[in-house]
Amino acid sequence: MRTSRLLRLVMGIAVLAVVTTAFAAYHHMGENDSGIFLEAYPDKAGTKLDSCTLCHSGGSYISGDKPVTLGSCQWCHYSYGYDASGEIEETLNPYGKAYQSNGRNVAALKSIEGQDSDGDGYSDRSELDALRFPGDANDDPSQVPAPFRVFSRGELEALPEHSQVLLLNASKSTDFYAEYTGVTMEDLLTAAGIRPEATNIKVFAPDGFSQFFSLKPDLHNYHVIGNYPPGAYHYDQLADISLHPKDGWCDYSSPAVSGLADGDPIQNADGLKLMLAILRDGEYLTPGVLGPQNKLDGEGPFRVVPPQKIPGPPDQRSTAANQGVRWPFDNNADHNAGYSPRSATIVKVEPLPPGTTDIDTLEAGWGYIDEAKVVVYGAIDPGPTIRKKLKALTALIKSSEARDYERQIYKPLLLLEAYLAERLAACGKYQAATKILERGILKRCDGCSTSALKPDANDWVVSCELQKKLYWSLHELMVLIGIIV
Repeated sequence: MRTSRLLRLVMGIAVLAVVTTAFAAYHHMGENDSGIFLEAYPDKAGTKLDSCTLCHSGGSYISGDKPVTLGSCQWCHYSYGYDASGEIEETLNPYGKAYQSNGRNVAALKSIEGQDSDGDGYSDRSELDALRFPGDANDDPSQVPAPFRVFSRGELEALPEHSQVLLLNASKSTDFYAEYTGVTMEDLLTAAGIRPEATNIKVFAPDGFSQFFSLKPDLHNYHVIGNYPPGAYHYDQLADISLHPKDGWCDYSSPAVSGLADGDPIQNADGLKLMLAILRDGEYLTPGVLGPQNKLDGEGPFRVVPPQKIPGPPDQRSTAANQGVRWPFDNNADHNAGYSPRSATIVKVEPLPPGTTDIDTLEAGWGYIDEAKVVVYGAIDPGPTIRKKLKALTALIKSSEARDYERQIYKPLLLLEAYLAERLAACGKYQAATKILERGILKRCDGCSTSALKPDANDWVVSCELQKKLYWSLHELMVLIGIIV
């Protein structure tokens, strides 16, 4: 297995593990096992199961005195290595191990369908039907993904534009002035439909870095709503890295500060705000990638940029031997660069609605980098998610076969019920839509999921495979509609 292509897929490129069926995965060159999985389950192509996370898990190690937790992609890079010198088996989750030990082929996948590889109380096939990872006990069919919105770069650029010139002050790396352009986080959350009960957000980069931001100003955290104090331009020749490449600590090369003198105020017409940046000094941000040291390089396609809460100058690096300068390192200074997540692709709005679950923030971001997208999820309006899932439900029934039903007339009847629920939801009549879903569809297809794994006498749908897909789709819809009604 050490030479397996399954499990060389961890080398080279970062892997996408997605939130819902709307987001496709990609595969490493030369690996065959994803093809084997899709041969067994062709309807899973492009879903979150169509990714390395199906068979691989993350892991952690101790760096100094701190634990470092990695997603499956980085964990494979860390434990297996780019040179394939490690043990690939260490990265397999229970489902991956079962697949390996049973032959690594279509027959192996079929033979383990009745097992409960991750011990969460659901068979592997039940989890596959519900688009849940059969190797992850924290991801089972009862868990409903929280409401979400995915924004492309074009959609972000259609929101009100915000630009600001500011200092990003780092503790150990280079400080710099720059002009960032993008959208304020407040406008982004408004576009996503933030709900009144929301209290804060957490922003994640795909390498696992995250940062907390309160919605309103407080003493301890950078905030989303409202302005930050205006800043000033601070210049010192010794700090200028263009004059002192070895000993300087601030990059003054941004055209936005050209012509300013030390002490000049920085004018920002719309003030300073927490923002999701798309451009830096007029150029798109360089997309983040995993470097040879398994660390994130680049800052794009988006970066969350918090201004300084306490405006100050670019102080010397904490690691510099020479602190006898105008601005020595100040532990109490506002080092806002350290609170500015690079390659920010996931925005979690807390608290999550009852009955919904988190996404794996260590797995879900890499594909968004490639596609220049950001996902906002959690305490936001579930309406768009509900409507999208209702369309998917209608499409599922429409694509089913006549033989899946007790009588041919039952398919068009269920299709009509789904269409009516879809139209009612589009008009905001979610309670009426729920009644149709419960009485018109759910009771016609619940036998295989709630009884002895066979249709009930009153079931219209006699195909257990279709029943399970319908049942879990309806379960998700009920939870999401419950957030509104």
